[in-house]
Amino acid sequence: MNSLKKKNVAVIVLGDIGRSPRMQYHAISLLKEGYNVDLIGYDGVKPVAEIQNDPNIKLHFLSRLEFSKSFPLLFGYGLKIIWQCLCLFWTLLWKRRSNYVIVQTPPAIPALFISWLYCLLVQSKLIIDWHNYAFTIMSLTHGKKHMLVKMSIWFEGFFGRKSDGNLCVTKAMREDLKSRWNIK
Repeated sequence: MNSLKKKNVAVIVLGDIGRSPRMQYHAISLLKEGYNVDLIGYDGVKPVAEIQNDPNIKLHFLSRLEFSKSFPLLFGYGLKIIWQCLCLFWTLLWKRRSNYVIVQTPPAIPALFISWLYCLLVQSKLIIDWHNYAFTIMSLTHGKKHMLVKMSIWFEGFFGRKSDGNLCVTKAMREDLKSRWNIK
């Protein structure tokens, strides 16, 4: 395939890239199909050798923002989300332009919004890889009625419906996405 005609894909993991085998698998599969891949996420565990050694894949590591346990929880969440928005958007803007963006959820906030915004600006296609719902994980810590959980439900439904494609880990999740938010 002529490198000028190659399509570019950004694969976003708002977590440790090395601990995301499914997203690494997506990156490798896309490489084998002739795509250039930008894999974006946090450094930590080394990704598989195939990803580290292929010249058609570029790893982009996001900067972490950590707080002490004595830091006010809601304030920390707010600052962390702002930081993640800035880091992810900056990274997306300064890498090669993507024809497609595949983003893993959870976490959904702010990854879905920033990915959607980038796709809107550069006219790319947004594909969401649904591993679980962020709101169900948040509800384990905060309870189902917590404001953050309710915001996450709205957020996932709103931006999930804006995607161009969706991947699910199970048939049950695919059916739930359709019945819950009419996401196909």
